[in-house]
Amino acid sequence: GLIGCGLMGGSFALALKRAGLVKRVVGYSKSPSTTVRARKLGVIDVEAESALLAVAGSDIVLIAVPVAASETTFKAIRHLVEPGVLFMDVGSTKRDVVDAARRVLRERVPSFVPAHPIAGKESGGIQNADAALYHGRQVILTPLPQTSPALVQRATDVWAAIGAQVLKITP
Repeated sequence: GLIGCGLMGGSFALALKRAGLVKRVVGYSKSPSTTVRARKLGVIDVEAESALLAVAGSDIVLIAVPVAASETTFKAIRHLVEPGVLFMDVGSTKRDVVDAARRVLRERVPSFVPAHPIAGKESGGIQNADAALYHGRQVILTPLPQTSPALVQRATDVWAAIGAQVLKITP
């Protein structure tokens, strides 16, 4: 499941596909035209009409929205944040995202593994998505004390499988 079909989310989806880690990617963006474009470019396989529908049935969910939209996004998907499903974000500041996750997800926060890839491009947008964006780049995981250790390991394995160097620190 992909929430936010821009450069960061789109690149993650393409990298997962290239590595053979996913069977299909269901994507949602606030702008329907972005979601349509992501499907036409082969970044996602299915267009979701809501963030919640992008999460339904997914076993990995990446939240690739602006940090300021994190709390609203958590509220939209909260009911489908289940144990064993890996939820990550790619926000550039962790404290704000983590605080929003704690407020909204509450007892479901163990499924959330905050992540900050040190990667990007001068030009954003789905049209610039690149399967190699994270290859050789650092991704910093900032798990909470209550984050599931199994999901932290799964997040580490996923990022490593697409070529990232994974570090872990506090938010």
